[in-house]
Amino acid sequence: IVMLCTCNHRYLPDLEALPDSQAGLGRHRCAGCAYKQGYDHAFDGQGRHLDIDSLNDSQAGTGRHKDVQAAYDLGYSHGLQERQRS
Repeated sequence: IVMLCTCNHRYLPDLEALPDSQAGLGRHRCAGCAYKQGYDHAFDGQGRHLDIDSLNDSQAGTGRHKDVQAAYDLGYSHGLQERQRS
């Protein structure tokens, strides 16, 4: 069952610069959830693997209609940077 995302990460300013996506898998999925998933995977030392089916739905915020793969990749990049600092 896909839930509606109510987390504040739907409004991350970094999501505004992502490309729009109106088609394909992940349409209406939360770009903030994808970003967080990528960040967590990188910070925890996991390989890249976006699990679209685990993302909540969202139609709100700066991540509205944004490319979830691009959001995941951005989160992964930020997670790697943070991991290197710690």
